[in-house]
Amino acid sequence: MMQILDSEKEQRIIPIFRLAFRPFFLAASAFSVISMLLWAAFWSGHFNVSSLMYSNPLWWHSHEMLIGFTGAIIVGFLLTAVQNWTGNPGVRGWKLASIFFLWLVARVGILVSTPNTLLMIADLLWMPLAAYFLAIPIIIRKQWNNLFFAPLIALLTVLNALFHLSLFGYGGFELREISFMAIMVIAVIVLVVGGRVIPFFTWRGTNTEQITRVKWIEYASLIPCWLLLLAVLVPLPEMFSNEVLAGLMLLTAICNFVRFTRWRTLSTLKTPLLWLLHFAYLFMIIGMLSLGINKFNGSISYSVALHFITLGGIGCMILAMIARVSLGHTGRNLKVGKLMVVAFGALLMATLVRTVLVMLFPAMILNAYVISAILWAVAFAIFTVVYFPILTTPRVDGRPG
Repeated sequence: MMQILDSEKEQRIIPIFRLAFRPFFLAASAFSVISMLLWAAFWSGHFNVSSLMYSNPLWWHSHEMLIGFTGAIIVGFLLTAVQNWTGNPGVRGWKLASIFFLWLVARVGILVSTPNTLLMIADLLWMPLAAYFLAIPIIIRKQWNNLFFAPLIALLTVLNALFHLSLFGYGGFELREISFMAIMVIAVIVLVVGGRVIPFFTWRGTNTEQITRVKWIEYASLIPCWLLLLAVLVPLPEMFSNEVLAGLMLLTAICNFVRFTRWRTLSTLKTPLLWLLHFAYLFMIIGMLSLGINKFNGSISYSVALHFITLGGIGCMILAMIARVSLGHTGRNLKVGKLMVVAFGALLMATLVRTVLVMLFPAMILNAYVISAILWAVAFAIFTVVYFPILTTPRVDGRPG
């Protein structure tokens, strides 16, 4: 009887608002395509698009890719995953639509307007609302090991506020500092979630022996991450802050590489949904290593190191995860077609162009900006087109969600 009632109730909700992954994965991906094409146009020098970038292109690119795009994907993923964790129905219907509407108003407004208080307020509301709906079922079920995700979303909200305040000349933080803190928060989320799901997905996707989690390796991998996040968020004395941060970044990279070597990466090379996840985690490790070296002696560019993490680690992890999650939560087989393989390859190339090409040929840096942005746009445009019918129609197995 309960299943019948749930089914009847579900039919009254338009498919796009039946679970959070649907509107956020689709709209955030489409938004990132527009954003990256504008970014490519800006750096090409042939188009005057700065008026579409909140009157501050560098701020806009950093804020919108970290908060607008990545934040939306994180919220969509967590508000969907909490249903699996707790057994309680995920947020849906008008409640989900309210969160999404606030996100959308902020994205459009920040794209076409100039800095103003109303847009700042709209942009600061959607994440706390999402954190509330995430925390409630976790608290009800007393799943305290998953509760930390809600404070992390709240922390991103604080950083979002600092982004906006910096634009108005308040807050005392520079754009580079705020961006770095936001990237580290997101990096910890990626390392924690990736460490949970990649071994499981690899085991199931390759039909090999289960990959066991060795407790001391897990602790050795995660503790430096949390210490690094603490060191980034809590100001350290300037005289040794670089050494502490560098040491924690190198330790994070080394420990997570040891963890990574147990995940049978070579067995995934024939499975696109898996190998992109592995490449993403490897790029996170390379990025942490590169940032550590940058803090020690500056021999690796800060921008290159950061884009190993943001484009390679976070970007590739996002595309691989949303491709898989969208199939699984709509009752489809976990297999992608040739177009999505092209998308995965394009994003991989975007990462290498923005990092390795810049390191080898510094004079090509502006070309690399444009090419990598276009390749990103190609990758997420393919996802948007291929997954539009998947995300906007009911599950193929008739179940709610």
